[in-house]
Amino acid sequence: MKTKNNLAIVKALAVGLLLASAASLAAENSDVAAASAASSSAEATDLQPLIDATPAGETLTLEKGRTYAGPAVIAKAITLRSDGTATLTNESDDPVLTVAADGVVLRDLLVRDSKKDAKKPAILLQSDRNRIEGVDIVTQAGGIFLRDADDNVLRNNRIQGASAGGSRKAAYSKRGNGIDLFASSGNVIEGNTLIRVHDGVYAESSEGTKVRGNKAVDSRYGFHFMFSGKPELKGNVGEGNVTGGMVMGVEGAVVTDNRFAKQTENVNSQGILLFDVHRSEISRNRVEGNRVGFYVENSTENELAGNEIASNFIGLQMIRSESNSFKNSAFLSNVIQAQASESKDNLLHGNYWDDNGGIDANGDGYSDMSYDIDPFFLQLTKDVEAFQVFFQSPGLPFLAQMFHSDTSNWLRDREPLMSPPDWQARAGSDDGLWLTFAAGILLLFASIFTFYRWGYRKS
Repeated sequence: MKTKNNLAIVKALAVGLLLASAASLAAENSDVAAASAASSSAEATDLQPLIDATPAGETLTLEKGRTYAGPAVIAKAITLRSDGTATLTNESDDPVLTVAADGVVLRDLLVRDSKKDAKKPAILLQSDRNRIEGVDIVTQAGGIFLRDADDNVLRNNRIQGASAGGSRKAAYSKRGNGIDLFASSGNVIEGNTLIRVHDGVYAESSEGTKVRGNKAVDSRYGFHFMFSGKPELKGNVGEGNVTGGMVMGVEGAVVTDNRFAKQTENVNSQGILLFDVHRSEISRNRVEGNRVGFYVENSTENELAGNEIASNFIGLQMIRSESNSFKNSAFLSNVIQAQASESKDNLLHGNYWDDNGGIDANGDGYSDMSYDIDPFFLQLTKDVEAFQVFFQSPGLPFLAQMFHSDTSNWLRDREPLMSPPDWQARAGSDDGLWLTFAAGILLLFASIFTFYRWGYRKS
């Protein structure tokens, strides 16, 4: 009995020692972490005195791997740069950097901004003819904001919004815009990557903005223009956003050579949304795998040509839009090719519709039968949304025939193409050639390996 009691006492002492050791170790680790954080904070060099000490026209090169504390204001034309490893941090509600002078260059910096106000940027431009290149920003607020700032160049930057913790996405309302322009004209936004922000690029009341070769993913609107004259949206990519490109209240826009895919985050997701857009060119875009490929509302006299609209739920949706032209485009594998309501005098000519059973009697490549787009289902579901469950049911064509209204305002391609446009066929041919070439190379290497492995080595 005594032995058992002794064993129990020994076990209790051992457990107590283990618990005490664990508590001591945890406290030690906590002290180390606190000391490390304090050391990191203490080691951050204040950036403002270094900027103040740099003469106008000179370059301030930050040390490799070192951390610098903002906020800081640049009020003279200098170049601030690093080798891509110097980090600028900020614990205040002010921008990490405010550029208040013309002719400033920011290059190859890491910016880490901890504030959470979506309306406040990591970098604020308030001046003209500046360049921001190769800057990597991670922020829970906004990225780069331009206010009354003209003729600036933002090139090859990366702006990433923070998550809500773990793998959860922060709500769109909690995110700031990646690049935000207001009352700023003649700016070039080129080659930037924008991830998990509110809008990738947002331009309001900003004339002649050129947005080229950027990529926006996992955001609300990839590219968003509001009340801005003659914007250019060219060669950009949007994936996994609510809407790829939105143009609103604009005249003279050029939207070309963009690719918007997998915009399905919302029931109202679109590849390209045109609202109150007039006399603009929308050409050579590829909208693929979206809920709606092209959504056009209250828009007039626009030229849409050479676009590829593929694998969307609705390829083209038009509402209250007139005198627009759709030419030489390819509608491929959309669940609903097109819908239109309250829209008239829109010209459709020479488009390819992959569900069209046309007849080409004279061999000119155009069908002798028009491709007519009945708006019956759109009107039916507009009045009673629950009727969407009857989509493609066998009785719908019968009902459409019974309730045919005036067909003069239907979308109608009077001469649809019998085969895909030349540009689409060439693209497919090029893809095929590359696939064939790649397959040939793989077979060649496989043959060489097999010969070496089983032939040459055994001999």
